[in-house]
Parts: sequence; structure tokens; C-alpha cells
Amino acid sequence: MKISTRLTFLCAVVGGISLSAAEIAADTLAETPAAPVVAPKLSGASEARVRAMENFMTATASRDRDERLSLFVEVLRDDPGAVPPREFIRGLVETRADARKVASKLLEIAKKNPKQLGLAALAGQMCYAANMVPSEYLGTLRDILDGVSDPARLPDEEKSSYYSIVGVYSSALKQARDYRTGSAFLESELDRDESPFREMMLRFAIDFEHFFSRYGDKASRWFGLADSDREAAGKRFEQLFAECDAQEKTTPVEDLDRYIDFCIAVGKPQTALRAAERLAAENKSPQNRTRLAYVAIEAKAFDKVPPIVAELSKLDGWKGVSQLISINSLLAQGKYDQAQKEIAELKVPMARDEFMLKLYATKKDDKAMRDQLEEMEKHLSPGVEVDLANALRQVAVAEKLHDVKLLNRIWKLLVDTEQIESPEAANSVGYVAAELNVRLEEARKLIAEALKAEPDNYAYLDSMAWVCFRQGKLDEAEKYMRLALRASEQEVTRGVIYEHLGDILLAQGKKSEALAAYREALDYTEDDDFDPAVVEEKCRKLEQP
Repeated sequence: MKISTRLTFLCAVVGGISLSAAEIAADTLAETPAAPVVAPKLSGASEARVRAMENFMTATASRDRDERLSLFVEVLRDDPGAVPPREFIRGLVETRADARKVASKLLEIAKKNPKQLGLAALAGQMCYAANMVPSEYLGTLRDILDGVSDPARLPDEEKSSYYSIVGVYSSALKQARDYRTGSAFLESELDRDESPFREMMLRFAIDFEHFFSRYGDKASRWFGLADSDREAAGKRFEQLFAECDAQEKTTPVEDLDRYIDFCIAVGKPQTALRAAERLAAENKSPQNRTRLAYVAIEAKAFDKVPPIVAELSKLDGWKGVSQLISINSLLAQGKYDQAQKEIAELKVPMARDEFMLKLYATKKDDKAMRDQLEEMEKHLSPGVEVDLANALRQVAVAEKLHDVKLLNRIWKLLVDTEQIESPEAANSVGYVAAELNVRLEEARKLIAEALKAEPDNYAYLDSMAWVCFRQGKLDEAEKYMRLALRASEQEVTRGVIYEHLGDILLAQGKKSEALAAYREALDYTEDDDFDPAVVEEKCRKLEQP
């Protein structure tokens, strides 16, 4: 029979309670009437373990999520080395609001128990998930990391926790835009000799330097005599990546998938392609050939795709996959007419519809996308089946086309089917109404409802700022936009937020601050809704004497 987690944990806890003879009286039968039995006296440590056991039992029996989270934290307070409550907490935390309920408490416990690396890893993850101000937990994480004299020789489980702490520490330094502290720390880690440990730290360092080569401070130091943080990071990134690249030939085949993902993540698709070719040569499975094809598209090595498509099309069950690869390759090359012909050959209607939408989105043909979405809507049962994803796509199209009539139609449709109650739908409709400058008070109410559900969602905060801006409430708009920036510190899609901030500051007459915001926006060109050319023009106008 299967033993429950709770039972396993209780056995472990009970087995771990060790009491001295002086603490528990001998269990003997008196020949004469006995005096009242005195409750056993436990040591402080034993009392804590008993409390932990009781709290764990209560938590696993409770149906209230908040109570369970709170009790699992108390288990760790009394028994910092306990593993099951850590895993339960990870499973219960689903939102930033959940993380905020436990982050500070876990950080406090981790600070008091610096040798418990698994606990520190959990605390760091919760602080980051809660979007706490980095300065509130960076110091504690660094003290814990510095307290490990030789991390390369930790047992595997503790080494994994150490890596996790390094990952959170690195991410928090990115969020704090503290390039020099992170670079110095990772460089010191790379000075250690243990090969597998250095390989892992090398990837952390490459990722860190890659981030700052794109988002670091652009200002040169020492009156232009020293590199800016961004320039220094770029040079360090190339140096470290060259070392990593030299090791690729010895990377085990089973690790190549992760290596490919890593290379793509740090902007090295050509290296990823070489690794994918090696993977496909070592193991000629259809999955690896498919992987190679998509990496080739990412690396713009389009000539490598047709042979793979031809090969996969001959295999049973892989014809559809080969078609999707070919269509994606054609779209990436801008060969829209040819792609459309191949989309028409797809047997699944839903796949045809989705790829046509992708084609129009790639072409930025909003009118064609509107027509396609309306055609798809006709296939649904009126008033019953409403595809929320397609409805929200139509709202986005209404924004691009400045089509108030389309916005109002979808707005009514979402209200009639009660899907406007979805925070995502409420925010999307409210934001586009603000963008089109219509029904502003209704839009504000919708966005307010979305914020009730997710008060620290940066997109919703940006929407509220924008509707305030449209209403002429500039101080309130700036307040919400600053909150949106704070909430989005972990994101790379912040272009529109910085652009909106610039617009608000400019309307307030703060020209120099507006220009600084626009310049920040230009660092975030990955934002699909962001148009760099528009912002560059705004910068030029402000830079004119």
C-alpha cells in the first residue's frame, strides 16, 4: 500500500526526537497509590520538533490555503531542515500575492539558519516571486552564499540548492541594476577549480553579462576613459561565451538540449545550430530532426530546413509536423504567398485559422486579421460559444485600426456572455477604450476590477495610468505608471510602459525627465506593442534646441 507523505514525514520527525533519561520518568508501576503523573519535560529543541509535527498534521488536514501556508511556515520556523513543508509551500504558491504571504517570514527563518541551503533557496525564490525590493533580501542571500566555504564540494542536493540561491541572487542583482556587484561575485566563483562547478557558474556568469550588455548603464566612467557598464559587460560576455563554446565538443549528448536552449537564450543561435546538428547526427530521431529545423529557423539558416521537411514528410505520423515546420520557415523569410498556399493544404481547420492569423500578424495586416477573426466567429454558436482568445484578439485589432465600432461590438459580446468578468478581458477592453479615448469612466471601472483581482499586475497598472492620462488626471497617471514600472522590474517588455511614462511627464511639462524615459524605452524593443521609430522621433523633437 502507498504510504502518504504525511505519514512518512511523521515517522521521520518522531524518529528524530531524542530525549534523555532525565527528561522522561521511567514507566514503572507503583505498588502503592501513585501521585499524579507529571507531564514529561522536553528540551527546547524537542518541543520545537513536537510543535513542527503538530503544525504539519494540522496543515495537511486543513482545506484553507492561507492557513496551510501559514502553518507550513511555522513548521520551518521550528524545524528549519524539514523538506516536506518546503515542497508543500512551492505547490501552494501560485501567484505573486501568495508569495508575498510567506516571503518575509521565510527570509527571516533562513537568516537565522544560514546552513540550511534548501530553506534559503525557497526563501529567495519566494522573495523574487513576490517582487520584493531587492535590497530587502540581497544582503541575506549574499551572507548565506559567503558562508559556504567550498560550494564545489557540497553534497549534490545541497549543491543544487546553492545553485538555486545563486540564480535568485543573480536575478535580483539584475532587477536592482547592480552590474558591478554581480560581476565581481561571479568572477570570484569562477576562480574555483572544480570543473563541473565552474561549468555551472560559467553559465550563470554568461547570462548575467548578456543581460547587462543590453540593459546596463550606458554612461562611460572616469570622464570617458573607462568602459560603461554596458560596454564592459559586452566584452566580458564574449570572453566567457568563447570559453563555454570551446567546451561544446565535449558536452555529453544528453546535455545538448539544455545547451541549445541556453545558447538561444543568450543570443547565440549559430552556436545553438551547431549543437543541434551534432545532436541530430548522434541520434537521428524525428524529434531531433524537428529540433534542428526550428533552431535553423531561429539562426536564419533557412537552406537547412527543406531537406528536413522532405525527410519528415515520408515518415508515418510526421507529415503534419513537416508542414508546420515549412510554414514557419516561410513566414520567417517573409514568403507570405507561398506560406498561404501551404496553409491552405492543412487538413485541420483550426490549424489553418491559427496560421492565417499568424501570417497576418507577421505582415502587420490588421484589416485582414479583423476579417479572418470575424470569419472564425461565424463558425461559433451565437450567444453560446465565445472564444475569449479570439475576442481579445479582435480588441487588439480594434486598437490598431482605431475601430471604435469593433471595440464596442466585442465589448457587448463579452458583457452578454459574462466573460468581461475575466481580469484579462476587463483590462484589455479598458485599455483599448483608453487608447481610443472613448467611454473612459467605464474603462476605468473595468481596469479597477482587474486590479482588484491582481493588484500588482504591471499591465493592469499601466492601463490604469493610461486611462487617468486620457482623463487629464496627470499626477494620478504618473503615480500608477511608477507602480507599473516597479511591478515590471523583472520584465524585458517594458518599452510601452517607459513610453507612456514619457508621454505623461511631457504633458506635465517635465521635458528632461520625459526624454530620459523615452531613451529608457528604446532599450526594450522586444515589446511587440512598442514602435521604436515613434519613440525615436519623440526623442529627436525633445533634443532640438
